[in-house]
Amino acid sequence: MDVTAFNQAGMQAIHRADEGLTRTAAQVARQAARVDPRSEEMESAQVQALRYEHQGQAGVRVVRAVDEVLGTLLNTRS
Repeated sequence: MDVTAFNQAGMQAIHRADEGLTRTAAQVARQAARVDPRSEEMESAQVQALRYEHQGQAGVRVVRAVDEVLGTLLNTRS
């Protein structure tokens, strides 16, 4: 099992989530200045933001799991 690949996948998920949240925040800021906050566009952006938040949280869980596995392997071998 290549633990590095799992760690890399987790870090990529966190990075994509961060980029997505940045884009969504900019989109919300632009729309808030020109549309009704209850519009469909704002709701869509908020749903997107939640999706990116969950993606980031999943990436963090993957990285933590990899860290835990590596710690267990190191403790087992010592």
